[in-house]
Amino acid sequence: MHTCPRCEAKQANLVSKSPVEGAWEIYLCNVCLFTWRSSEPETITNPEKYPRPFKVNPKDVPLATHVPPVPPRS
Repeated sequence: MHTCPRCEAKQANLVSKSPVEGAWEIYLCNVCLFTWRSSEPETITNPEKYPRPFKVNPKDVPLATHVPPVPPRS
């Protein structure tokens, strides 16, 4: 398990690896559903450097009753 940069839950899992060994890995947080690639800058991968305005409180996730739909592709 890894720590999610966005909600800081310790429930993020490795979901994919680069076909080129060691190039990148993709993680998914089981709490807030944030995904990130290990090759992104520390402002995305490091919970201490993730921008405060975009942080999510794990306790608020179940209260998010309306998630906007993804528009169809053009």
